[in-house]
Amino acid sequence: METLKKSRDYQSAIITIGLATWLMAFAQLLSDYPAQDQLEFLFLVPVIIAVGLSPQRFRLPLGLSFSKEKVSFTLSDAIVVLVACWYGFSPAVLLAGIEGFTSSRRTAKRLSSNLFSSGMMALGAAAAALTLMAVLRFAFSMTVPARNKDFLAVSIAILAANLVQMAVNITLLSILMALRHGDPVSRHWKGLLGASVLFLPTSSTASLMYMALQYDLWLMMVVGGPIFLTLHLWLRVYRDNVQKRIAAVEKAHRETIEALAVAINAKDEVTHDHVLRVQIYAAGVARLLDCSEEEIEALKAGALLHDIGKIAVPDYILEKPGKLTAAEFEKMKIHTIAGAQILGRVEFPYPIVPIVRHHHERWDGQGYPDGLKANEVPLTARILSVVDCFDAVREDRQYRKGLSREEAIALILKGSGTQYDPKVASTFIAHLSEFEAEIEARRHLPPPTFGIEPIERLSEAARRVPPASGLAEDLGEKKSPQSAFEDQAKAISELAKAVISERDRDRMLEAFADRLKSVVDYDTCAITLITPETGLNTVAHAAGRHADALKGRRISLGEGVTGWVIANKKPFCNTDPKLDLPPQLADYFSAYRTLAVFPVMKEGAIYGAVTLYSASLLCYTVEHHRRLEEAASLMAAALSVDEEFSAIWPREKSLVRRKRTEPDIESEFAS
Repeated sequence: METLKKSRDYQSAIITIGLATWLMAFAQLLSDYPAQDQLEFLFLVPVIIAVGLSPQRFRLPLGLSFSKEKVSFTLSDAIVVLVACWYGFSPAVLLAGIEGFTSSRRTAKRLSSNLFSSGMMALGAAAAALTLMAVLRFAFSMTVPARNKDFLAVSIAILAANLVQMAVNITLLSILMALRHGDPVSRHWKGLLGASVLFLPTSSTASLMYMALQYDLWLMMVVGGPIFLTLHLWLRVYRDNVQKRIAAVEKAHRETIEALAVAINAKDEVTHDHVLRVQIYAAGVARLLDCSEEEIEALKAGALLHDIGKIAVPDYILEKPGKLTAAEFEKMKIHTIAGAQILGRVEFPYPIVPIVRHHHERWDGQGYPDGLKANEVPLTARILSVVDCFDAVREDRQYRKGLSREEAIALILKGSGTQYDPKVASTFIAHLSEFEAEIEARRHLPPPTFGIEPIERLSEAARRVPPASGLAEDLGEKKSPQSAFEDQAKAISELAKAVISERDRDRMLEAFADRLKSVVDYDTCAITLITPETGLNTVAHAAGRHADALKGRRISLGEGVTGWVIANKKPFCNTDPKLDLPPQLADYFSAYRTLAVFPVMKEGAIYGAVTLYSASLLCYTVEHHRRLEEAASLMAAALSVDEEFSAIWPREKSLVRRKRTEPDIESEFAS
């Protein structure tokens, strides 16, 4: 943010000084020059504008940080130096300022960029004119205007003026680029100096034009024609070679982006549909807000790469289905800084790093990582935060249902002025239908993959390769479907009998966990129950490895996988067991591979959850899910029977429960 402020201050200073110089030259032209020279100057203005609007422009290898910058080679510089020689200081400065503005307007529609170009060219022309006057006066005892003077002396003065003009322009532009990118000035100066070869022929051009004015037009054509033709052909070859190099660099950056996208997908959920929509939204808003092409390209890349820093965030935080704790959220915030550091090592040709670092800043200054406020936040980051949030909240997540279009619009409008830039939010909502039409128009096209989808599969030979430690042996022979069904039915029956036969809650839970192992395999089982009068979720019983560490553990609503299941009344299976546990318990389960959590529910009433952790299974199958759902239903039925007498489970109520007969309980299961 500091670099952006410095670059803007510098840009304003050059505009102010350049405009003051231009106005001074204009006043001098009106007061000191004869009417004949003023009329000739007015004739030169449309000429210089025409030349400025139709340049040969080349993208030059000026360093990766700004390889998309355009440097123009035209006859305008030669004309400016020639005017300085033929008319003097003021007309040269005036023409240079006009040419700088018109040629800049062709490639950039931002007034600040146009005025900076005009100011820079005016200052360069002023330095060139002063140099030409100094060389002629002190080296050859001549004065300006230098008409019909010694050709050698004038050519030397023009060459010196041209070199000074080039040096001033390169220096002023290098300082701006260095401040904008936070780089040393020397780095950009050397890069621009590599393009100076294109400016050197301007002195020869100006000298030939001086000769034509002094002698004869035909002579200039005979002498200068071959030179101009050679320059034209050489510049075309140079341009083609440069463009090939730029295309290779851009291809390398695209491939870098795709490689980074694959890394993101390894840690976080990224879909090509989401990325494409966000890119269309962001680019559309950026154009409406007069962002440069480089900023638009940065937004397109930022839509894909803004969360690259999540590589540095632990898996158990990224994949946690419930709410994050304060400590976990502090770790999550680091992804903005880590992402900026990662991408800062890749010299992108557009400013993507500010987007990645600041896309979680807020308009009211309550964001992170730097707590920037209002316009302190880069515009590109403000745009991405709006459009990415809008599209993300409309997609379903494992911890919430996606919002409708109207609900998402209401969310953005609600955050306007606090979380989001009001201008960005209003612009996006006002033109949302246009962006959606563009998205719809692209639906028939093959979606870009951004390197996200896997394109390779293991060969048959690779599938036959065993692990270095060998494969675990299959336990027993495969049974027939009929035999497997009978075993399953028997296991469920035994589980039901165990639950029915016990009158004490603790013994019932113990019997349930013991018999459940024959229904669904596990290494650790935890049964969490809700205390209605307090709303607390407590592990009432645990069995298997590390059971003692889990017993009595209190789980907040939404905390971990178990808390999420209780809060949402939906099962959740096959994720890292450490996501369900606080850090102090996660170490016990470092070797575990999967879990399954099912709500204990009956007729919409939630009593708790059954959580199974496994170190041996890769995942719980659909068949496991069905069995565990049936087992959880049995427990819910048992709990609902007891709840008819009391909403809680005090031990002193056990005598009342003993008066209930076994057929009464069985009737509850039958219902």
